[in-house]
This record gives sequence, C-alpha cells and structure tokens, in this order.
Amino acid sequence: MSKAQDLWAALKPYRDRRIIATFGLGMSSGFPLTFVISLLGIWLSRENVSKADVGLFALITTFYTWKFLWSPAIDRLPLGPITRLFGQRRGWLFTIQAVMALCIFAVAGLEPSSQLYSVAVLCAAIAFLSASQDIVIDAYRIEIIDDKEEQGYSAASYVFGYRTANYIAGVGVLTVANFYGWALAISLLPLLLLPGFLAALFIGEPKARDDSDFLAAERQSNSNMPRVLERLREAVWLPFKEFSRRDYWLLVLLFILLFKAGDAVTAIMTGPLIVEMGFSDLDIAAANKTVGFITLMVGVGLGAVLYKRIGIYPALLFTGILMMLTNLGFAWLSMGAAEGWRLAVTIGFENFATGLGTTVVIAYYAGLCNANFTATQFALMSSLGNQARTILGAPSGFVAEAVGWVEFFLYATAVALPGLILLFILWKKDVGKGNLATGDGKADI
Repeated sequence: MSKAQDLWAALKPYRDRRIIATFGLGMSSGFPLTFVISLLGIWLSRENVSKADVGLFALITTFYTWKFLWSPAIDRLPLGPITRLFGQRRGWLFTIQAVMALCIFAVAGLEPSSQLYSVAVLCAAIAFLSASQDIVIDAYRIEIIDDKEEQGYSAASYVFGYRTANYIAGVGVLTVANFYGWALAISLLPLLLLPGFLAALFIGEPKARDDSDFLAAERQSNSNMPRVLERLREAVWLPFKEFSRRDYWLLVLLFILLFKAGDAVTAIMTGPLIVEMGFSDLDIAAANKTVGFITLMVGVGLGAVLYKRIGIYPALLFTGILMMLTNLGFAWLSMGAAEGWRLAVTIGFENFATGLGTTVVIAYYAGLCNANFTATQFALMSSLGNQARTILGAPSGFVAEAVGWVEFFLYATAVALPGLILLFILWKKDVGKGNLATGDGKADI
C-alpha cells in the first residue's frame, strides 16, 4: 500500500456518520464559551460597563471547573416523559438546549448599562447550562462509539466542531453587531445549537450499559436499599468508588492535573508578551485567525491518526514533548524583533501542538471512563484538567514580572517535566493503555 493510500485509510473513519455527528455536537458545545469568555466582555465594554464589573463576570466560568458536582444527576436522573420519549442522554441534551436558547434570547434584549444585574444572572445561567451541555455531549459522543480505537477520531471531530463554532460565533457576532447591533447578533447564537440537536436526533439514543460486574455486585449487595436511595447512590457515589478501586488511580489523577501544566503557565501570558513587543492588531489577527486556526485544525485531525497508529502512551508522550517545546518558541519570539512572520511561526507551532494534544487527551479521558458512569467520570477528569489551568496559571504574571520573558518561558518549559515523568511511570507500569485495570485500589501510588 502506498503512503497516499495508507493516509487515506487512516482518514477513512472521518466518513463514519457517528464521527460526523460528533462534529455537530462539538459546534453546539463550543459557541457558549466564546460568548461567556470573549464576546460578553466586548459587549459590556461597548455598553460602558466599568472594567471592574466586566472583570467580575469571569467568576461565571467557575461552572466549567466544578461541573462534576452535578454531573451525577445528569448521568442518572430521569426527566419523566422527556426521558421516555428521547432517552436519558438526548432528553437531557434537548432540555438543556431549549432552556439555554431562551436565556440567550432573554439576555439579548437587555441593556447592560441599566440592567447589569439581570445580565449577570442570565449569563451565569448560560454558563451553567453550557457546562451541563458539555457533560451530556461528552457522555453521548463516547457512548455512540463502540470501538475504543475510534475514540481518537471522535475526539478530533468534536474539537473540529468546537473550534469551528468558536470561530463562527466570534467573527459572526462581531460582524452582525457592527452593522445591526448587539441585540440581533446575540439572538442569532442559538442557531449554533441546531447542529448538535440534529446530530443527536438522527443518530439516536446510545445503548444503555448497566451490565458491568461492578454494578451488578453493588446492586446485589444493596438489594434491600429503597429504590430512591439506590438511584442516588449509583449516581453520586458509585462513579467515584469504581474509579478509586482501580490500580494506580491516584497516579492517573495526578497525571491529569499536571500533564498540561506548562501550557497552563504559558497560556495566560502570551497576550501580554505580544502586546509588550508592539505587535499590531493586524499582526495578531493574522497569526491567530488564519495561521493559528489552520494549524490547530491540522493538528486536531492528525491527532486522531497518531492516537490510532502508535497507541495512547506514545501519542501522549509525543504531544507532551511537542507542547513543552512550544514554550521555547515563545522564548525565541521574545528575544527578537516584532516581525509578523516570527509571530506566525510561533503561534502556528503552538496551535499545531495544542490541536494534537487536545485530541489525544480527550481520547485518553474517554478510554478511562466506565461505560456505566461516562458522564460523571469524564466530567471529573476534564474538571481536574481545568482546575490545573486555573491554579497553575494564576501566579504566572508575578513570575514573568520577577524574572523576565526568556526566563519565564524556560520556567514554563520546566513546569511541564513532572507530567512527562508521571507519564513515563504510568507507561512503565502499563496502566491499561487507555483503560485502567480494575483492582482493589491498593496499588494507588
């Protein structure tokens, strides 16, 4: 088989209708975060809301880092006739999307300058619903894929959709707002819920999986428990109990926390570096919206191929090293002149590595989930990764001010090493190659 045929075969799974569906799901999942993090600040600033008040709106993003707290309810709690009609996953998805659309329409009709409290409440509701939608979509896209080797393609297709929606929402809302006003621009955002809605509608409800030995044993040992308490226990406690029974589970959670530590330290400071160097808005737009977007998408697509071809641990190692080296790219950028091509090279390299790493990491999380507790366990792992970015990224500005840009990015490169060391340990111990071996939890470190 020629190299071209080999590459075509590697890309064939992208034609699977379920993989295509995850693109639509990613679009519905991606745009609310763009609104909450980026567009909202621009809108409020245009309406003469103070910088202090705009800054406080960042607090609503905490819903994304704590979503595992209510994921058990979404995982197990039925919605009566809605669940009976559409199923557990689709019932929750369609309900969340309907309420989110109403909240977006409502906030679009408000005046931030005189109704800031109402705007804050509705935006907080949108962030909560967005995080909840992520819980459902993560579980749904994992459960519709039977072959675990295809999870890399599912993750890539999801990220493709997610990033596409980020781009459409960002560019589209700003363009419409410029010509027709913010009310119309924001009220058009619910249209991006349609791809995920249609994808789930046509793919159908994934098969319920309540047949694991662990779940059967737990139900047998608690057969005298009232049904309500049994449901509550299965939703809230058993996902964490099942995970904690696996060998080296603490080591795995520590790895998830630290794997992208270098990126967490760097991400928040790339903006100040670029501005301080004197790059124009046109240079930044060209690097981020063209070169950065293209290289990100290429990285996302190749990440799935990498995951399937070389296996999860080699793929994690390769992407981890690549992401670590991108920090050196910013050190190189800081040492030279503010030339557009240098910024494009640095941003392109960083986004390519991020695309690869995002696909591989999402596929890795999917492989760690027990099919009976997908929503809760995936929410736990993704929340843990988000917590790392918040905790490790917060003090990065103080470090940069204290040591200078070159030393700061060398420091960020070094911060990535503990995660790679943990990866080597997990690989050496052969912890499931994407699926943790279920044990008694004694071999935790």
